Amino acid sequence: MAPPKEIESIEWDDERKMWKTEIIQVDEYHGFTECRYCHRPISHNIKTNGQFKVVYVKCACSRTQ
Repeated sequence: MAPPKEIESIEWDDERKMWKTEIIQVDEYHGFTECRYCHRPISHNIKTNGQFKVVYVKCACSRTQ
């Protein structure tokens, strides 16, 4: 499987009190962390715009705890 070229990131917006999604371009992909319930990616370790980042995504099982 080829590494992703872009990831739909999700983060909490404190001002508007809602989840905000954003498409992030991936320069280098360095793996992911999986959800312990559904075993699908919940965060990705990437390099974008010259910086290493941990990007969170919506969990496939939508479990909140």
